[in-house]
Amino acid sequence: MAKNTARRSRIPLALTALGLRRPGATIAVWALLTLLALPGLLQLEVDTSTDSVLDRHHPAWQVYQQSQEDFGGDEIIVVALEAEQPFDPELLNEVSRLGERFEDLEGIRRVDSIGTVPVVFVNTQGDLELEPALEDSIENPEERSHRVRERLATDRIAPRSLVAGDGRILAINLVLERGAESRHAELLAEVHELVDPVGGILSGVPVFRVAANDRTRTEIVYFAPITGLLIALFLFVLFRSAVAIVLGLMPGTLGSLFLLAAMGYLGAPLGITTMVLPSIILALGCAYSMHFLVAAGAAGDDDNPAASAPLADALARVSLPVALSGLTTALGLLAITFVRIEAVRMTGGFGALGVLIVTALCLTLLPAGLALSPGLRGQPRGFLWVQTRLAPALLGPIGRRPGAVLALWAGILLLAMPGIARVDVETDATRWLPTGNPVRDAYEEIRQNLSGISPMNIIVTAPVGQSVLEPQTLSAVDGLTRHLESLPEVGKALSVADPLRQIHGGFQGDPSQPLPGSIALAEQYLLLLESLEQLDDLLLFDRSATNIMIRADNNGSAHLTGIRDSAETWWARHGPEDHRLATTGIMYEFARAEDEIAYGQLRGLVVALLAISAVLLLIFRSPRLALLALIPNAIPLWLIFGALGLFRIPLDAGTALIGCLALGVAVDDTIHVVNGFHTRTESGASARRALDETFKEVLPAIASTTAMIAGAFLVLGFSEFSITRNLGLLTSGIMILCFLADTSLLPALLVRRSPGSDT
Repeated sequence: MAKNTARRSRIPLALTALGLRRPGATIAVWALLTLLALPGLLQLEVDTSTDSVLDRHHPAWQVYQQSQEDFGGDEIIVVALEAEQPFDPELLNEVSRLGERFEDLEGIRRVDSIGTVPVVFVNTQGDLELEPALEDSIENPEERSHRVRERLATDRIAPRSLVAGDGRILAINLVLERGAESRHAELLAEVHELVDPVGGILSGVPVFRVAANDRTRTEIVYFAPITGLLIALFLFVLFRSAVAIVLGLMPGTLGSLFLLAAMGYLGAPLGITTMVLPSIILALGCAYSMHFLVAAGAAGDDDNPAASAPLADALARVSLPVALSGLTTALGLLAITFVRIEAVRMTGGFGALGVLIVTALCLTLLPAGLALSPGLRGQPRGFLWVQTRLAPALLGPIGRRPGAVLALWAGILLLAMPGIARVDVETDATRWLPTGNPVRDAYEEIRQNLSGISPMNIIVTAPVGQSVLEPQTLSAVDGLTRHLESLPEVGKALSVADPLRQIHGGFQGDPSQPLPGSIALAEQYLLLLESLEQLDDLLLFDRSATNIMIRADNNGSAHLTGIRDSAETWWARHGPEDHRLATTGIMYEFARAEDEIAYGQLRGLVVALLAISAVLLLIFRSPRLALLALIPNAIPLWLIFGALGLFRIPLDAGTALIGCLALGVAVDDTIHVVNGFHTRTESGASARRALDETFKEVLPAIASTTAMIAGAFLVLGFSEFSITRNLGLLTSGIMILCFLADTSLLPALLVRRSPGSDT
């Protein structure tokens, strides 16, 4: 081995040698650390709240908090009741009965329905009436239905908010108290108990939040054990040895334990973003272990003495590549910390910590276990076929025509280019659950028949000393409200202009319902409407700001931010220049956070590429070799993103993670190939011979680790959460693509690197 190779292998070799020379002491140290970790494991908390992914460090979050102080909390639960005929008397009775029951539930600030929201109505005598459309004092069912129709005929508030266009579906909107998120699960259970017997359905942000929390807790419990069982089965099929199963699972299992203990000690909960880490660490630990198991098997292969070598020499050959794999994977995960959101940063930071821990376990504890386990002897029979048949079959054509292989990959890259141009960043939290799930189906039905359940707010603030009731401002607010309601993404928009139009039109006898022409007149009307509790959601007491309430029909992050952009563009053209516009709301905050996750990952991917390139350059001391090592991992990323664009799969908060994660994980195989090739060429071997010998040595292990990691991530593909499922399926796919690139593109690049030395 050359001097440069020996220098860069010094630390990994020392750690491996320590485990081999002092196996008892090494095991004792790790056992002690395990005991010290147990209290941290007991302190670990599980917080699966989707609120953890909100971007609380951006100024927009403070705007949202202030809007809640000024106008109240904006989260609602929509209860929808349906009958076969419009304004069915029995349906009206249920609305009245349930409304009374809901008012008694803790955590509900207000109940809005046609039985509680006053309708602004000027009767034929010119008197103002502020009574709900549905009055319990009217006993005759037909008369009640007729009165509801009459009152709602000119109402600007109830349509698509409290009643569907055909009158067959009525809604009860439960406006929740601010800060009651911890009680949402209990509250929803109480609402379901009242609604389910009458066939009602419900939706809203709290419904999705609770469903996501429950599903995340279930997946935390199941996915890591299932991953472990599949890996154990894989090891048994390969090695037919209980020792191999124990040693193969040991680093990943202990690494997951230490990771969770560290989170417990540091007060970091296991949540919606970090729940995938135990499965990832378990899979990586077993993948790294595979290289040591294969090397140990070759060292003890009594049927193949020519390939046999002492255990220390065999493990020494894989210690540096495993150490490099751990380092590059940790760098890939650390790149995730470029996202501002704390929960995502914890995923990257703790994920990197877990990878480094599992790498240390593989370099120390695993050699100690191999030294004390003489039962692991010989390689699986399938590995011999890989070495003697598959490796020559792959390298033969590549060695003869490397240019053709490079041209083939170049053609594939060109085919993916149109897809790259079509990649969209879009996250829709309401689609995290699949069609057929009751929560998703209820949302779709309410969205189609009423309006969406996603609240947004456009807040207009007047300059100091001015009122938003100025005719010019009020007219602009009304115009913006109508503009927003015309957007296909918006189901309902409501502003203070709506009740003012209604009362002014009633007094004027004008069915067009014009706006009042002066502040004084608007203030007189507001005095008459002061009993309307809903006005507090629309207008500040000092008239310095007003709130346009939006119910969005499309919850995609790009559509929600598009509503913001459309509002700002309209106001810039038609609104008073000195008034300030701000978009906020809980679903807007989710959309903004999800876009920050996606774009943050793209920024992190660039950093990961640069950091991993720097590590490869530092280790191999050759810019060209470092670049060659990176190409087979960057190209599969290009292909995956191209596929996302071609199939119109948006880059969301889940799929955006594949870049940094897969780059760090997939470079593992590349490092083993390039390190073996580099070591042999430094020792004087020709490029072709170095490649042949390297592939015979590493191909069994990299094929096995690819199958193992791809299978482990494939388990996530069974998740009901699209955000988790897409991460699992795409990462599994990218692992397979990287293996294909490492066994075809990389050899062609390495051969072309030294075309004159391949004989």
